[in-house]
Amino acid sequence: MKTWPLWIAGTIALAAVFHILTVFALPYGIMNRAMAGIAAQSGGVNKPVYPDRATAASRSIVRPSPDLLYTACVYDVSDRPVRLTSPVPDTYWSLSAFAANTDNFFVVNDRQVHNKRIEIILTAREDLVVEGGQPVIIAPSTRGIVLFRSLVPTEEAATEVDALRRQANCEPL
Repeated sequence: MKTWPLWIAGTIALAAVFHILTVFALPYGIMNRAMAGIAAQSGGVNKPVYPDRATAASRSIVRPSPDLLYTACVYDVSDRPVRLTSPVPDTYWSLSAFAANTDNFFVVNDRQVHNKRIEIILTAREDLVVEGGQPVIIAPSTRGIVLFRSLVPTEEAATEVDALRRQANCEPL
């Protein structure tokens, strides 16, 4: 009896298993590693970290730009919502939220903010009612990463932009 059909079937089954693991598990592994690194720098979850300006050797953020200053925060909304706040400088600025599987589920930039400050509530609860009128964003996972980006248009503006980005915060309600 020929065994090569069994070998082919076994190989296809093994490839299918590895494909499924790669597609579904790898994004969570990548985010868990990124969240652990950011949380170690900031001293825990729901606390911002303000890394130094990116250089050619920087790799804590994928493909960092030396023209941007980053603020990162590992959010955890499993117990209670998190308030995201930041002043918005007179240059490009954005806030992006990423779920535990690397999905980018929320983005806002300086052109969408009509005053010079943003305050957003991030939660896992769909029934959350917030007094004060702040936008409420429903996170698809209880843990993830929030990334603030601020453009440094000139070297002369670097100190001012850095001072503003260090006011960005993520804290439990």
